[in-house]
Amino acid sequence: MRKSVSRCLAAAIVSVTLCSTVPIATAAVASAVAAPASNQPAIPAGDLCGPVRNRDVYALIASPGDGTFSVDSSREEPGKLTCVWSALKAGAPDGSAPDATLTLDLYHFASVARARTELRGFGVAPRAPLSRTSDADDEVVQLSPGMMAARRGADVAVARAAVPESVSRRPDWNSRLEALTLAGTGAPLPTPLEPPGAASAAQSPAVTPAAAADAWRPPEHRLAASSARFIPVVHVIWWLTHWRFEFVAVAILSSFLIAGVALQLRRRVILWVIPFIVGYAFLNLLAGPNLGVGLIYRFGDQAPATITGTFPTSTVYNNQNVVGYHVLIRPADGMVVETTFESDDFNVYPSQNATRYPGSGDVFTVRYLRGHPDDFVIVKDDGSPWSKRLRCEDLAVAAGQADQKAGFAAGNASFRQAAQAAHAALQAAGCAEEAGMD
Repeated sequence: MRKSVSRCLAAAIVSVTLCSTVPIATAAVASAVAAPASNQPAIPAGDLCGPVRNRDVYALIASPGDGTFSVDSSREEPGKLTCVWSALKAGAPDGSAPDATLTLDLYHFASVARARTELRGFGVAPRAPLSRTSDADDEVVQLSPGMMAARRGADVAVARAAVPESVSRRPDWNSRLEALTLAGTGAPLPTPLEPPGAASAAQSPAVTPAAAADAWRPPEHRLAASSARFIPVVHVIWWLTHWRFEFVAVAILSSFLIAGVALQLRRRVILWVIPFIVGYAFLNLLAGPNLGVGLIYRFGDQAPATITGTFPTSTVYNNQNVVGYHVLIRPADGMVVETTFESDDFNVYPSQNATRYPGSGDVFTVRYLRGHPDDFVIVKDDGSPWSKRLRCEDLAVAAGQADQKAGFAAGNASFRQAAQAAHAALQAAGCAEEAGMD
């Protein structure tokens, strides 16, 4: 087990509150309501979650064998409503963690401009919904594989789902999550939604993740002949980063044992090993991932890769549920390697405080240790399709913020010039259309 014992004990299998908004017009919202248990999708209505229907949530998160389905709604403050659905396996003991959950926060803001600003506060450029809605101004933000936000007018909905991999890998799962999030804002949508590209799927051959990764390859990356001798050391360093919490405890206990042996043998010179072990343990705790990522980037071979799916974990890090990712890597020899990583590995280069990971189907560059393909880092500043999308999103966010400043202070020449420069940078990067900008 790679993760910290302390985090594993603290981890709960799901249950994160998400934020969204719908108009709240009834005083009955102030009380919590639980729908009766059922193993059928046609759950009775009455959950006070606006236009979101229980049967649609059931279809999104439930697995075969789920015997209990419930919803709890509560008004937390004016303009905000939180709804939590959960599904539990039939026959599960009392107190068991749910098999799947969906949390929906619904917010109603004072104006469309305020709602638009709040949505952009996530730091990801909004896009148009995959399915056509009745309002061309509707916006959607994909925050993570299981988390999405949407806006319609002055209403914002944020949904987060924690479901088994067998559910999240359904072809239409992401489009259903988008539809459900939009429904929280009051947007009428056809149900069920067709998965993106389903209309043309029968007319064209399927594109597998491996084929997508094979369609794009990063430029050649040559390593010095002497690099091979460092690979075993880098492999050990990277392995220790996965045990950085446990390694501190081991180093402290080892220091006492080493001190006892040194005194017993009257070899005080051995005591010099103690500060080295303890010092490296704390260095590994504080900066281990950054060090490991930099070394793998320096001594690793380059290859294309893609995300094929995600899976839940029982780990919580910084009050966030850790997400696992399934990855396919195609090294230079052409043999596809299947591996995984988790969102607390922080294996993205260059390292930043807020780590952003690719989503399912994204094609990107990795650098991996020869002979240890599980030891890899994701490169986000090269010319891969994923890295280009990241740059487009960042430029679109900057352009949107500049537009808001220029719109608020129309007479400010510097704001106007900044907005023009932001849009020029967006166009120069060749991503104005991708980012959804005019």
